Amino acid sequence: MKTTLLAIAAAASVSFAAHATPISPSQAEDVIESAGATLTGSQPAGEGSHTIDASLGEVNITVRLGNCAEDDTCGYAMMFSTFDLGQAADANTLAKSNSYNDSYPFGRAFVVPSEDEGGDLVGIDYVIDLSGEAELDAGDIAQFEQVLKSYIAHWTTEE
Repeated sequence: MKTTLLAIAAAASVSFAAHATPISPSQAEDVIESAGATLTGSQPAGEGSHTIDASLGEVNITVRLGNCAEDDTCGYAMMFSTFDLGQAADANTLAKSNSYNDSYPFGRAFVVPSEDEGGDLVGIDYVIDLSGEAELDAGDIAQFEQVLKSYIAHWTTEE
């Protein structure tokens, strides 16, 4: 009985590990669409990376695939979304971003200075390492959507 249970457990772990592999850009596009997002673009983004743009309702997101191998499979997926401040970031912007990072376990808030005279950007990202036992699936897109909602709610409330 004990040997049978060990054999079943070993077989189950092999099947889960075999399923969790790096993902190709076209597979990632399928996952994003199956999660209800609308694709708006997909392109290589330099050596070893690929970006996929999409919208979740009225919010635009980007999925950046990285550590891509010659066989077009990628080892991680970073989902992010940015928002234009319309002005330069100030101390309150930095405090609000740091407060989010201190208060929420998923996603990382960031500030990106503008390269021109436009406004700085604030944003949120969420990374999934696909090189181990994780896989990109519709649940990850749903999780990122929740991260976005918490970020927007945090950003729009007064402190």
